[in-house]
Amino acid sequence: MRKQGIENQALMVALIPVLIFALLLESYFIYTRIGEMDRALFDRAKLIVRQLASSSEYAVFSGNLSLLQQQVDVALSQPDVNAVVVLDASGNYLAGSGSSKDYNAILKQVEAVEDLRILSVRQPIIATQIQLDDALGIERAMSKPLGSVILVMSKGRLKSEKFEMLMLNILLTILVMGLAVLVALRVSRRITRPIMGIRTAVNQIGAGRLDTRIGETHVQELNELAQGINEMAQQLDIQRDTLQQRIDEATQEMREKKEEAEKANFDKTRFLAAASHDLRQPMHAMGLFMGELSNRIDTPEQRKIVEKVEESVEAMSGLLDSLLDISKLDAGVIVPQLQEFAIDALLHRLAQDFSPMALKRSITFRVHSIEATVLSDPILLERILTNLISNAIRYVPQNGIVMVACRKRGEHIRIEVRDNGPGIPADEQQNVFKEFVQLANKARDRSKGLGLGLAIVDRLSKLMGHPITLRSGPQRGSTFAIEIPRVPNVHELLAGDRAPHPEARAFTDEYAGLRVLVVDDDELVRNGTAGLLASWGCHIQVAGSLAEVRQISTNVHFDLVVCDYRLPDGDGLQLADCIDTHCEIKPAFILISGDTSPEVLQRVVAQGHHLLHKPVRPAKLRSMLSFVMKQQVS
Repeated sequence: MRKQGIENQALMVALIPVLIFALLLESYFIYTRIGEMDRALFDRAKLIVRQLASSSEYAVFSGNLSLLQQQVDVALSQPDVNAVVVLDASGNYLAGSGSSKDYNAILKQVEAVEDLRILSVRQPIIATQIQLDDALGIERAMSKPLGSVILVMSKGRLKSEKFEMLMLNILLTILVMGLAVLVALRVSRRITRPIMGIRTAVNQIGAGRLDTRIGETHVQELNELAQGINEMAQQLDIQRDTLQQRIDEATQEMREKKEEAEKANFDKTRFLAAASHDLRQPMHAMGLFMGELSNRIDTPEQRKIVEKVEESVEAMSGLLDSLLDISKLDAGVIVPQLQEFAIDALLHRLAQDFSPMALKRSITFRVHSIEATVLSDPILLERILTNLISNAIRYVPQNGIVMVACRKRGEHIRIEVRDNGPGIPADEQQNVFKEFVQLANKARDRSKGLGLGLAIVDRLSKLMGHPITLRSGPQRGSTFAIEIPRVPNVHELLAGDRAPHPEARAFTDEYAGLRVLVVDDDELVRNGTAGLLASWGCHIQVAGSLAEVRQISTNVHFDLVVCDYRLPDGDGLQLADCIDTHCEIKPAFILISGDTSPEVLQRVVAQGHHLLHKPVRPAKLRSMLSFVMKQQVS
């Protein structure tokens, strides 16, 4: 329903009562006037016919038809008289407006009394006689009908008068209504225009123009309303200035707190990088020496002791690697390499990797996969699922169940890691994704992890845009689910089309005779790295600084350079530029650093070099060595 404006409504309020009153009054006047005109015509017809009946009594009684016809002609001369007929007592024609031949036509007009075009009136002709009553001595008038007079009158002139009267009344009504409209418009606009001005001002105030003010009007009530709106706008203007000032102060305070938080975070990152570097140096050397030592021991007792030391080194290396992963993700160095690959192959590989671990703890481990192709980073996705599965196996009770289920959901693939462990309360489900949070490991049992796995999972899932959800409850187990975009109409990819994980490559003997330059300012680390590479069959040459590298003959060709990032007279990136400049055949290059600061990560990634963080396990060094040498050959 269309809404009317205030001006139209005010106009209708003013006009509708006037229009109704005018129509009722006009209808009553027309009805009364038409009735009066009809009665006047009928009364005149009655008067004429009575006069004719009275005057024709003698002529009818004496049979003087010529006199009778003269009286009829006199009646015919009256306005609107169409026909006159005089009949005797027997109904025979005596005189009339026409000859006896027109008698039947006149009688037909008389019979059509309902005809709206004519009016017919019949009047008897009475013979009056005076008699004397001898008994009572009173004279009486005796009446005896001698005949009748029929008068037919036309209504044509009456209809014309009625039509003229109706047109005149309609014209007067239109003039009155027009005048009423003009008056109503003028009156309504004196009210509506101030209201429209108030509406415009209110809209401007609502749009934020609080300096808008409303002028005076001719209506007292509207003046009071306008004054109230002006006062309200003034108060709002004052309040807005006060609020803006408070917002500016709060913004400045938040900016200062943000700068303090960023400074604290930067200091934390620098501290973490420095502490990581200082810790990684001896851990790195220890790992290298343990790798060399494991190749030279002979007795089972010695090997058992070496294995225990390797477990401690592995635990410390895992903690430093997790901290490094967190630092990389926070620094924004890791960029997902999205590609299409078969999800069933990845899940099958995870099933093979975790089955021995689950079997050792008497845990039922199941993987239900489907043939589907997804779009993701296979290495990062494998890292997410590895953390989720390892957490489930760690925390599920002995003889428990861990299941990895994969299914289609619209345009995505949903992978769920379910367990029947102790579960996670609803109020703690957001906290488990924070660093070093372990609900079921208050004693900080090292075998149950470090509390960084889910924090890495959360950051990786956000980085790749794969939403992760958690459904759990106390004593109801936990279900972690991640959704990955599915590639339609593709069911499998060849295993060779996927980028293999560097740590999944098998060891080979391809390093025999490989010429390697080891550069590190720490003699302990330098000797450990050289000894490990020499045990793999490589030909080693060492240096402790950029100056020592420059003293080496440029005619010597190296297949690989393993260099520490921090050197006493420069850094590893400067060494890489120097070697690339002076060597005709550029060797493969591996940087090793204990510095986990975001600046170092970004510089190394920007120049396209490979970076390992201390401590570097021998297996990881060998895997990276195999990877860069294959790239060098290709």
